[in-house]
Amino acid sequence: MRKKSFLVLIILTFVLEGVIAGILLYRSRDIEQDTVAINDCIKVIEENFGQNDKYLTTRNYSLIDTDGKLLYKNAHDISTSVNEAVKNNDTILDVKQGDKVVGKVLFHNDTQERIGKYQKAIAVTILVISAVQAVIIIAYVIYLKKTIVKPFDELSGFAERVAGGNLDIPLPMDKKHTFGAFTEAFDIMRDEIKKSRAAEKAANDAKKEMVAKLSHDIKTPVASIKSASEFGYELAKEEKVKERFNLINFKADELTVLVDNLFQSSVHEATEITVSPRENDSSSVREAILHADYLKRAGDFTIPECKVFTDKLRLQQAFDNVFINSYKYADTEIKVDAKLEGEYLKVSIRDFGPGVTDEEVAVLKEKYKRGKNSEGKDGAGIGLYLASYFLKEMD
Repeated sequence: MRKKSFLVLIILTFVLEGVIAGILLYRSRDIEQDTVAINDCIKVIEENFGQNDKYLTTRNYSLIDTDGKLLYKNAHDISTSVNEAVKNNDTILDVKQGDKVVGKVLFHNDTQERIGKYQKAIAVTILVISAVQAVIIIAYVIYLKKTIVKPFDELSGFAERVAGGNLDIPLPMDKKHTFGAFTEAFDIMRDEIKKSRAAEKAANDAKKEMVAKLSHDIKTPVASIKSASEFGYELAKEEKVKERFNLINFKADELTVLVDNLFQSSVHEATEITVSPRENDSSSVREAILHADYLKRAGDFTIPECKVFTDKLRLQQAFDNVFINSYKYADTEIKVDAKLEGEYLKVSIRDFGPGVTDEEVAVLKEKYKRGKNSEGKDGAGIGLYLASYFLKEMD
């Protein structure tokens, strides 16, 4: 609509310019001396010769006698002699009294002046209309910049952001400009891509989390099988039986390595592990500790009766990692204490190994970080990181 309005305005200004110029040019053709007015002046002069106050002033002229003496003139800068009149192409007419010529009237030729006025009027008209056209064009350029250039630049920037993976910044929408409908469609596309990527990420994380959960859950029974096979190996007397127990132990080690690799790969790739705490009895804490302590190093302990806000699965995995680390690095008896402190149930798990320095305690809670005493021990520095992460998410 605005484009049509602009074209109409431009066309109208050109038409107006042409019409005005045509009128002025047409009028400029009619600039010859007005013979009727000249004849009227001559007639009045002849009738009132010598009475200057009765002469007409409709034309600029001067009156001289037959000797060239100036008798009258009604304007400045006009011819006062025949020679000057001839040079200026003035109209020269005789004044008679009867049949006798008593003087001459020199009518001023103002043709050039009138032509100049018309030319000036034409120039001013063209200049004014051109200025109006310039204003209209500038206004339209600004309009185009606002409705086409700027939105196009925004679309280009939006495309670059989407190509770079930035899907969080929406595209400003304005249905008034040319790309209004397109910007809305592009922003809907951005939103759908964002949702699609979020769904894809959630699905991948869920898959990786499931693999991590399964691999971790397999580790505990495998460790129990390994422990039982080692115990059976020590008790067996027949060589064939010992070989069977040794094979079970060897295969358990292989399975442990495979499960560890699968677990580490899944945890490394997963960007988020879901923790969903809910209200449970404190007896669930005791069960988790008993299940984690498959070597029965903790002995007897009690847990005060209360309600706890935990995710059973994640709490079990946290205790599993703590006990596995104790078995691996301390290999001593384990002491478990539990007591109520305000609104919290505090559980302390302690072994009697060499321990770690205060500086290492914070580091061990980071992903892929291990203590100085980990040389020669299998592991990837994931266990305590996950235990700390799960407990923080349940707080």
